Amino acid sequence: MKLSLKWLGEHVDLAGVAPDDVARELTMKTALIEDVVRPGAGLEQVRVGLVVHREKHPNADRLSFCKVDAGSGVVEVVCGAPNVAQGQKICYAPVGCTLPNGLTLEARKIRGILSHGMICSNAEMKLGEDHDGIRVLPEDAPVGRPIAEVLGLDDAILDIDNKSITHRPDLWGHYGFARELAAIFGRTLKALPVDAGLKRAAPGAGAFPIALEDAAGCPLYLALQVEFETLPASPDWLARRLEAVGMRPISLLVDLSNYVMLETGQPTHPFDADRLEGGRIVVRRATPGEKLATLDGVARTLTAEDVVIADGAKAVAIAGVMGGAPTEVSASTRRMLLESARFDAARVRRTATRLGLRTEAVARFEKGLDPALPELAIRRYAQLLKQVAPGVRVRGGFSGAGELPPPAAILSLRPARARSKLGYDLPTDEMKRRLASIGFEASGSGERLEVRPPAGFARRDVACEDDLIEEVGRLAGYERVPASLPRLQCAPPRLDPLRRVERAALRTLVHECGYAECMNYSFATDRQIEREGGAAAGAKHVRLLNSLTTNATRLRRSLVPGLLEFLQKNLVDHEEVRLVEAGREYLPELPSEWEGAGLPRERRVVAAVRARRGADGEALLLEARGDAEVLLARLGIAWRGRRPEGTLPPFLHPGRTIELVADGQAVGRVAALHPGVARNFGIEAPACVLELDLAAATAAPRPPARMRPISEFPPARRDLAVETPEERTVADVEKEIRAAGGETLAEIGLFDVYRGANLAAGHRSLAFRLEYRAADRTLTDAEVDAIHQKVVERLAKLGIRLRS
Repeated sequence: MKLSLKWLGEHVDLAGVAPDDVARELTMKTALIEDVVRPGAGLEQVRVGLVVHREKHPNADRLSFCKVDAGSGVVEVVCGAPNVAQGQKICYAPVGCTLPNGLTLEARKIRGILSHGMICSNAEMKLGEDHDGIRVLPEDAPVGRPIAEVLGLDDAILDIDNKSITHRPDLWGHYGFARELAAIFGRTLKALPVDAGLKRAAPGAGAFPIALEDAAGCPLYLALQVEFETLPASPDWLARRLEAVGMRPISLLVDLSNYVMLETGQPTHPFDADRLEGGRIVVRRATPGEKLATLDGVARTLTAEDVVIADGAKAVAIAGVMGGAPTEVSASTRRMLLESARFDAARVRRTATRLGLRTEAVARFEKGLDPALPELAIRRYAQLLKQVAPGVRVRGGFSGAGELPPPAAILSLRPARARSKLGYDLPTDEMKRRLASIGFEASGSGERLEVRPPAGFARRDVACEDDLIEEVGRLAGYERVPASLPRLQCAPPRLDPLRRVERAALRTLVHECGYAECMNYSFATDRQIEREGGAAAGAKHVRLLNSLTTNATRLRRSLVPGLLEFLQKNLVDHEEVRLVEAGREYLPELPSEWEGAGLPRERRVVAAVRARRGADGEALLLEARGDAEVLLARLGIAWRGRRPEGTLPPFLHPGRTIELVADGQAVGRVAALHPGVARNFGIEAPACVLELDLAAATAAPRPPARMRPISEFPPARRDLAVETPEERTVADVEKEIRAAGGETLAEIGLFDVYRGANLAAGHRSLAFRLEYRAADRTLTDAEVDAIHQKVVERLAKLGIRLRS
């Protein structure tokens, strides 16, 4: 949007304020001014001249020899324009003048005659593209006056970023910005001249009939009837003012409508009243498929969502968007009906968007204008029309249908809170003064002010106390806020304990155990559930109401099936694959942390799988158990292994699963992959699974760390292979070995499990490597043999014999 500084100056005295200062203050306090354009730049030395004599150039057929009086004496000028004539008022540029096109004039001979200066065309002054002739001025133009002043170019045009006033419908006209400037510079806002004698006509007392059938789309509709015999053309001041802000003059009735819109922000529309059938106006919804040829010559197809202005037979305008061509005012118009209305902002925007029409009216109506503007615009239009065309006749008052909404609610402002928000001591009296400068009435004192918004002043951005504080702050000037660093209490963020354990587990398995981290979706596909055997086991899943795909309609119960799919794909290209993932499992049968919320239990888990082609299954399970030992050691959890209790997931081998227990609570599992599940997923290599329940691992007690010096003496190693029943766990055997070995037994490790020939039915062979070490000496073979024999004897008493 463009603003004329001269136009603004009619409503508020800006004497002594430079255009750049206006732009800077508006940018800091109201709206972004993108540019300041001076239309008369470069024309400062060009004056009104009078051609006192003109004759043909003696040495050139197409040149004229002229004598020009520009107020400081008569000079001789050679002119090439065909339309120059004696007695004309013209634009004269003297010697030494630099024109807007960059040409600097100097006295020079043209075909033997010395020419002093130039008689200018529009193109040479950059006021148009006309090169064919000079610019001829009106006869009453005073000789010697600056051209910029005579042509109304002694102005500054402010180019505003429209996005910065989207929330301010009161600023879509010059008068709204004049109110802002009056508040900013402490000047008085002049009252807008209107036809104060114009009243709203009572129904039936000469009022133009208006039927408001769609009050939701048009809460208020006003109309003014005007009659005339002839109308003058738009006066120069009106045409120049419209041109200055980028609008083309058309005719007096249309130009005054545009002028009022640019001044008040309220669009109006003139109809040729003689072309309105039935002598009435009906505001209604369009009928589906209804057509209307708009002013741009395009036939528009309407829908029931569109609001139209109709006469007794047809639609004549699209409400808030554009008028219709059949009722357009023209040179033959003798009766005009001026529309000024309030339309629903959302419906205007929807209609304009669907039709692809962006007009000046749409830009304003879609913001939600001041409800009082329609009447103000009609009074202003009537005043201007009577001023420029005194012969017009206004028939009675203006007609109307609909009412104004109730006034805005009174708001409260606490000065102490405003000072706290702004960060400096702003006196209460100044707050009241700042609010009063933009039309708000602030009363009271002390702890609370009562603030009444101005009647009919649309400010959608002022609805609460903080909005009032913003108004006070911007008008007082944000530069008054002291430049100081904020004082805040800084505390390090507290890391979620589960998240800390999760990161440590991933770090251990990835960096120390060689796993690759994966990320999968939290959804379970039908194929995964079928492959893992969950469907056959009747496992419950949380169903999704709006799934991303047709086959992933449930939340996963475990991370393992997704990892197994990745495992199968990677084993195609790799001999060995190790994968790990951290995430949530969703178990609807378990109680939720949020009681009564009807939500499933979410369990955070770290799951890992590993497989190696050609590996021994027992050896791979031992390696997975070793990964679990490293993991729990890094987490500081003292644990033991036991046979699993309760029902196992279908993907775990029931006879080859180790439950990891800390302080009697299961924290995880290590197991061989169930052969049937392995076949379902197409995994031919031996595979193992490791799971860690993060909540249980986080709650598990951590024994205090004990430091002991590293022994300076070498260990003595012995291997021990024993035959034990299948039901006896490795952990039980290790416990007995440690009890017999005492403090001298420094390390114990399982390195082989064997099942097969030369073993009794239901038995297996476990091979351990034992390290014996003393803190004060090197143990002799005899001492080691004695201690080792105690271990063998203790195991024998339990029915665990040496393997022969």
